[in-house]
This record gives sequence, C-alpha cells and structure tokens, in this order.
Amino acid sequence: MPHRHQLNPAALAELVGLDYCHEGFSLEQIQKGGAVNTSYCLSTAHQRLFLKTFESDLINQLDRKQLFDVQNVIWRQGMACEPVYLSNTHAFQLDAWVESKTLANSGLSDKQQITQLADALVQIHALAVNGPTLDLPSQWAKYLRHLPQPSITAEYKLARTLASHWYDTPTNDLVFCHNDLSLQHVTVQTPRIIFDWEYCALSNRYFDIAACIEVNGLSDWQHNILLAHYAKNSHISIEVLADKVQEMLPLVNLTSRLWYRCAEEI
Repeated sequence: MPHRHQLNPAALAELVGLDYCHEGFSLEQIQKGGAVNTSYCLSTAHQRLFLKTFESDLINQLDRKQLFDVQNVIWRQGMACEPVYLSNTHAFQLDAWVESKTLANSGLSDKQQITQLADALVQIHALAVNGPTLDLPSQWAKYLRHLPQPSITAEYKLARTLASHWYDTPTNDLVFCHNDLSLQHVTVQTPRIIFDWEYCALSNRYFDIAACIEVNGLSDWQHNILLAHYAKNSHISIEVLADKVQEMLPLVNLTSRLWYRCAEEI
C-alpha cells in the first residue's frame, strides 16, 4: 500500500484506480514543491513518475487543464518533462520522471550556475508557445481580497501605482515566461529540462528576469553576471536590460509579499 503522506482520500482513491498503479505503488515525499505544494516520487513495478499536489490553488486558482496542455507543448519543444496525467479534480499531476541533477545540486561554481540560469531564461523566452497572458494587477487584486483590509492599505496603494507600469509593457517585450525560475527548476542535462511551469504565461521578459533574481536571492555580483550573460545571448544592450529589470523589481517584490501573506492567511 502507498504511504499516504498528505494525500487526501479522494486523491489516493483516484491514484489507486489508475492503470499505472493497478499493481500497487509507493510514494516517497522528495521535496516541497514550492512554499505550499508537495512533490513525490511515485514508484510502481515498472516505472517511476513525479507526482505534485496543488495545495497552492487555494491561493492562485490556476487553470490546471490549460497549464497541463501548455506543458505538453513545451515538452514537445524539448524543455519540459512529459505531462502524463492530470487528476479529475485537478488536485495533483503526474509527470514523467527525469533523472538529472539541477543547478542547485550540480556542484558547479556560482558563476557557472548563474550563466546557465541566464541561458535557460534566454531559451524560455524564445519558446513558441501560445500560453495564457499574465495580468499581474488582476492577480494582485485577487491576493488583496484574501487579506484583512486594515492591514493592506500600503500594498493597495502601491498596487494601483505599479499597475500602469505593467500595462505600459511594449508588445515587443512580451514573450513566453516561466516567472518562477529557481536553480532547482533547471537541469544540467543536455538538452536542458525546466521544471515547474505553474506560473508560466505570456509576460514581460524583464519581470521574468527580475523574478528569477528575487526567487534565487541573487547577490549584486550574481545579479550583474545574470544580466551580462542574458544581454550577450539575447542581443539586448546591457544598459536597456539593467534599466528595465530594475523597473520590474518592485512589481516582483509586491507580488511575492502578497503571495506569502495569502499563504499565511489561508
């Protein structure tokens, strides 16, 4: 029998009923899939699969079917693991297992890690994917509705001020983005596989780069290496890149603050 961990009875029953699992299976929790979601290695007699639960949907209310289909397109372009199964209630997803080190546990030097992270961003921004379009101020509004009003006056005012910066994004700055690219999400294998497309969307490339800087907690010199390497490989001047990323950092910071406050509240 599987180890239950945090799986609810309905999700466990759905797993038991799948063809993949009809001969039995085991679950091993391998890491937290972000601040809320949980990830497992699902092992059967014949294969291993990656299972991720979606507790974060209490906060984000993401369109899981759309994201599953988008991941399938990215997989066919060689940059995602194959999506195998989305649960009927969208409580969990199964992906093909990928045996590879990530940049986080690769043993590479800091500079090598950051340059490969920049390479991954360049590759992602070149993907031909018709994904959802990120409406960031609308996302802020959803987060704000979860929070007690007296405590969010400053955030509410800041969101109104920053919304115009988002909506002023020129069309040529809109590319397909990951929006949560940590070192743990990038493999060192060739071809490179990217994990966790939960927040992918057509979005502002400079917001994606700024989000990458924030989620990895990059120091100033790491930040500069990332920008220099991205500029070199994307043919965008370092001056333009640095200015536009700097403009997006307050938007990333506000998004992160609101998300974590919602997670605490919920």
